Amino acid sequence: MSKESNKQKSPKSPISPKKMMRQKRDRRKKSLLRKAYEYSKLCDADVCLGIRIRESGQVTTFLSDSTGFWSGLSSQLEIYYPRPTQKTEKDFDSNPTTDEDNSAAAEDVKGGEQ
Repeated sequence: MSKESNKQKSPKSPISPKKMMRQKRDRRKKSLLRKAYEYSKLCDADVCLGIRIRESGQVTTFLSDSTGFWSGLSSQLEIYYPRPTQKTEKDFDSNPTTDEDNSAAAEDVKGGEQ
């Protein structure tokens, strides 16, 4: 009976190298954004982080204080297409622990709305 149940299971399809690299890139980007947020909180510092994906041109920014020292950067980046995905402290305060699939989906949705 156990042999039959093993036969019914379909094998996992292998993940393409391109998809693996994209997942790895997204994890690293999420980690950098989280660390920038943590640094701004722990060290009481104004932090500005910009990440541009060369392949797609997608820009993601993190501003610890969108009205402070780095506020002019946002207006300069508005001319880019696709529009930058902007992260602020509010994004981290409201949901400090999310798994990477949900945050990547949320970034795609936010990027499309802007």
